[in-house]
Amino acid sequence: MKMKKWLKTVLVVVVLLFPVTAFASQDATRLQLGLIRNFGYGGLGKIQGNFTLKISNPPVGLKEVRFYIDGNLLETVDTEPFNYKFHTSAFDDGEREMYAEGTLADGTILESNHISKVFLSSDQAWGETRQLITPILIGTAVLTLLGVGVPMLASKKKSFVFGKYGPAGGVVCPRCELPFSRSVFSPNLLAGKLVRCPHCGKVSILPRASSTSLQEAESRYTRKDEPGMIHHGKEDLQKQLEDSRFEE
Repeated sequence: MKMKKWLKTVLVVVVLLFPVTAFASQDATRLQLGLIRNFGYGGLGKIQGNFTLKISNPPVGLKEVRFYIDGNLLETVDTEPFNYKFHTSAFDDGEREMYAEGTLADGTILESNHISKVFLSSDQAWGETRQLITPILIGTAVLTLLGVGVPMLASKKKSFVFGKYGPAGGVVCPRCELPFSRSVFSPNLLAGKLVRCPHCGKVSILPRASSTSLQEAESRYTRKDEPGMIHHGKEDLQKQLEDSRFEE
């Protein structure tokens, strides 16, 4: 149930981000009226902003079209394209019914399909948008924190294993220039995965390193003799602690 609600919210946001054109199915005895969003809010039967009512695929011999909102004649158009542009702020808030009538050359009058939408004020549209986007932004932030935090916490507990890089591949730290493996759970940020070096702790966005780069870094790893930079294991750490007792 929660998944369905989540997918519905994502769908609404996609609708908000891209222009939408709504047309009725073609009918030879009716005009095909569509509502095009030029700029503004449009979702779940509610609209706010700049829109266009347009006759799609006008029949042969169509001489003029009259556009109506709530039964009030708003515009008469006698040339193609048969459309009418309007802004919802020119009307009171609430549900509105839009339709059109056309006259053919032989005098036949055709009526279009009816389109019902709730007109919102700019404040109402912003409130609707905020309610829809806020949970998505929160969910994205949580997933990002989990994607960053979990690998970093894991990297603190996990020892570096020389020469073993796993399915996500190995990388070379730009600070200490030593090799380490990327976690498969690290977030992928297009340019590379967000990773934390287990040697020096630097956080970087790194792509998979080439085998040549890893071999060079492995050579540096085996030659590195700076105390505290790399701990090969518990025994090495204990040895360093014992040696430190004799230092003045």
